[in-house]
Amino acid sequence: MTSTHVEPHGTRGPEGRTQPSSVPPEPGRSLWHNRDFLKLWSGETVAAFGAQVTQLALPLLVLGLGASATQVGVVSAMQYMPALCVTPFAGLLIDMFDRRLILLVANLVRAAALAMVPALHLVDALSVPALCVIAFLVGSGTAVFDVAYLAYLPALVPQRHLVDANSKLQGSYSVAQIGGPGIGGLLIRALGAWFAILANVVAYLATFVTLFLIHHREPPRTPADETARPRLADILTSFGLLWRHRILRVLTFQAGWFNLCEQAILTLFLVYSVKELGMDAGGVGFVLALGSVASLAGAVVAKRAGNRFGFPRVLILAMGLASVAPALLLPTGGSTLWNFVAATLTFAVYGFGLTIYNVHVVAFRQSVIPSEVLGRATAAYRMLTYGPFPLGAFLGGLLGERFGLWNSILVFAIASVAGWSLFASACWRLPAPAAEKTPTA
Repeated sequence: MTSTHVEPHGTRGPEGRTQPSSVPPEPGRSLWHNRDFLKLWSGETVAAFGAQVTQLALPLLVLGLGASATQVGVVSAMQYMPALCVTPFAGLLIDMFDRRLILLVANLVRAAALAMVPALHLVDALSVPALCVIAFLVGSGTAVFDVAYLAYLPALVPQRHLVDANSKLQGSYSVAQIGGPGIGGLLIRALGAWFAILANVVAYLATFVTLFLIHHREPPRTPADETARPRLADILTSFGLLWRHRILRVLTFQAGWFNLCEQAILTLFLVYSVKELGMDAGGVGFVLALGSVASLAGAVVAKRAGNRFGFPRVLILAMGLASVAPALLLPTGGSTLWNFVAATLTFAVYGFGLTIYNVHVVAFRQSVIPSEVLGRATAAYRMLTYGPFPLGAFLGGLLGERFGLWNSILVFAIASVAGWSLFASACWRLPAPAAEKTPTA
């Protein structure tokens, strides 16, 4: 039977005051007793809700300015551009400085950047170039935050609980996908897209508070640590680390290709649903919300699926569902009811598979990469896998305008399936995860 007493969050200092602990909870303790993880989890959940609102509101805000599909793609691309030019340096900073402090600063940057949207709207100065700048700043904060919290999580959670912790975080993201677009759609319809983005500002500030209350502190650096501090050249070393590890190399290539196709399809769908399927903001939000119910189911069954099928097979099956799902959009264009059903089914299958895949891939990376280089390695992985996002958004908008929205969705749906086929072939030849260790960069 599990003990029900709550462990203290620190030790007693020389003057009897509670000192922040630098040691994660004992492996036998449940995550429900880990208060610092619960604070990180709740903060990330609130931020995910706000981000989902913005993901819907920002493209619709651009369309409201009379922009073309290409301009929608450019604004979306700017939000992901920091994955190429900010993320590598973020990893270096995260391995040099306190990760909790970096999380706090990143949230303030995101909140301040998004606050510019309602401010510019109220003075009638909102424009596509201004939204590009805002999207880039928000993306920069998110690029830093996402790497920092993934590198910080193993300090709060014992290794044996990493799959469970990532399942909970992915579950929260799924819940945010369910409620966020719906809430965003209602806010946009009632008060306008700019007001919906203001709700995300509040969400990021709330996340700042929850992270500020975390008691855990990373151990202070010793003189030996100072001499071993990462250097600028270590950014390149981190890419070499991913390349030398066979499993990480395969996962990196697949994630990059999938993200390119996914972002192109998502950009096309937002325009396609409004211009050709006749959906409004509320309808699009409702489709995304219903489809995301399956993402929550994926988070719930992720651990059991991994135990049932094993590491390589669960990745093949989960990524297969996510990659094939966009093809379900191709029969749309008929009745309004069928369009709604097909779009909902698409995002349900996609979310279910991708959530299971992400839970196991993130936990695997956190397990095999040493803590002292986890920030840089995660940043390198993010750059290579999130870097295709802006290219996908731009290509989606460009091809959609020149060759038609439906035709462009077809192209990227085929490309997504082709990428998964190569990934499945490579996965069958992968060694067992424990057979290969990642060296220190």
